[in-house]
Amino acid sequence: MANQALKNTLAELEALDKRKRFNKILFWKPYPKQLDFLNMGSQKRERLFMAGNQVGKSDTGADETAKHLTGLYDDCDWEWNGKRFSKPVIGWAAGETSTVVRDVQQDKLCGPHGVDAEFGTGLIPKDRFADKPSLARGVTDAYDTIQVIHSIPIVKKGTYIKTPSNDGISTLSFKSYEQGRSKFQGKTIDFGWADEEPPMEVYEEFLARLTGDGILYTTFTPLLGPTALVNRFISEGSSDRGVVSMSLDDAQHFTAEQKAQRLAGYRKH
Repeated sequence: MANQALKNTLAELEALDKRKRFNKILFWKPYPKQLDFLNMGSQKRERLFMAGNQVGKSDTGADETAKHLTGLYDDCDWEWNGKRFSKPVIGWAAGETSTVVRDVQQDKLCGPHGVDAEFGTGLIPKDRFADKPSLARGVTDAYDTIQVIHSIPIVKKGTYIKTPSNDGISTLSFKSYEQGRSKFQGKTIDFGWADEEPPMEVYEEFLARLTGDGILYTTFTPLLGPTALVNRFISEGSSDRGVVSMSLDDAQHFTAEQKAQRLAGYRKH
């Protein structure tokens, strides 16, 4: 009996570990500034999350992207008041280079690249991938497009009831600024996530691809100072735009000593 009880406990622990590994979206929780940025999505077409290095800006963008692709807005233990899509969506995630996109956005969404056993340990649950990702050309283990099962459940007395009419496949394509403006032309998308600051011509083309209720959110550290894109949010007034700033003081995963060391290494701006 004792051995069986031990086996049962071990099995339960293994199941819990597996659930956490392959359902990260259920366990990720934002800091207050990250939550402010996410909530702003219900009101603003364009958003900028301007934050320091390693404080969680890319995690924030990845969490929102995973929620739009899957429809899992209400499955975490904190309240989502941001933008919602009630249907499968088409989105783009873009960064500076194809290698950086693979190492940051792809890894945060899908799990560490190049390790088959880790696929599905990112913010998109493993069982939500509809098919194997299509590979990009020229960069090892980089994805071109992923297909994700999207469904909006009805909550009734604490029970989730699937609604087949809202089930379907969302797609996300990975792009890089180095590809140039022309690679951001043509297709219509529901949302876009730009991680690190894009050139203004790429940002404008990105914006032009959005549907009527589409959104574009950008997450970056302002390493280049008051650029045209930064000034678009800081100096140009618009009801369609919003900006949230997050400093090292807002990041609870650093000690006071670590924050001081990092701050000392930054340029003034």
